[in-house]
Amino acid sequence: MKRPQVIAHRGSSARHPDNSWAAFEAALVDGADAIECDVQATRDGVLVIAHDLAIDGRLVAESTAAEIGAGANGVVVLGDLLDWAKDVGIDLLVEVKAPEATTAVAAMVAGSAWRDRIVVGSFHGPALAAAKAATIDVRTSFMMGSVTTPDDLLHLATAYRVNDVHLCWESRAARPHRLIDGPAIDRLRRAGLAITLWHEEREDELQYLVALEPDAICTNTPAVLRRIVDARCAEQDPRQGGVS
Repeated sequence: MKRPQVIAHRGSSARHPDNSWAAFEAALVDGADAIECDVQATRDGVLVIAHDLAIDGRLVAESTAAEIGAGANGVVVLGDLLDWAKDVGIDLLVEVKAPEATTAVAAMVAGSAWRDRIVVGSFHGPALAAAKAATIDVRTSFMMGSVTTPDDLLHLATAYRVNDVHLCWESRAARPHRLIDGPAIDRLRRAGLAITLWHEEREDELQYLVALEPDAICTNTPAVLRRIVDARCAEQDPRQGGVS
C-alpha cells in the first residue's frame, strides 16, 4: 500500500499551542514525518511562524519582529525552524499566509541545506507560480479550499506550476473522505502530482483517509495518525513489521 506521510498540522497542536516550539518538538516525539506551519512577514521583513494575522493585538504585517516577540522562546522565526528541521531530520510544509511573502519564503527555502525536504504551500496560485519562476528548484503545493474535480485540479496545478495539491476540504462535508476516491487520487498521481489531504482528528475518519492512500494527511493529533498508518501497513505486509 501507499504509506501516507503523517503531517503534524501546526505541530502537535491538539496538545500544545499551535506553531510553537512545544508543538513542533512534540510532533517529533509523536512520530510525525513532517510539520505544517504558517508563515507571515513582519514590517521589517522577518519571516515568522504565525497563523493569525494579529499577535497580542498587533498585526504581524504592521509590526517589527521585536514588537511581536520573535526569536528566542517567543514567536518562532522561519530561519530557525529550517535549521531545527534539518538537525532533527523532519520534513516541513510551509504555508504562506500573505501572497506577497511567497517569493521571499521560497528564496529562504531555496537557500536552505534542507530544501529538498521542504514544500512551500499557498491558497494563492499566482503567487506560487511567481515563486516557482524565481526559484525553480523549490517544491510548491497549491492549497484548494473548494471541492472540485480532478480535471479542474490538474488544470490549476499546470497553470500554477506546482508539484503538489493540498485539498483543504475538512469543513466541506460531515464525512469529507466521501468527497474524493482512490481513482481520482490515482489520476492526479499519474499526472505527477503528490496529494495531501486536509487535517482530520476523528479516528474513524482518519481510517478512511489512510485507506484512500494519499501521499500525506494533516492532523492535529499526529500520534493517533501514526498508529493508524503503522497498523494498516502491518496488516498489508506483516513480514515488514509495518513498513510497506
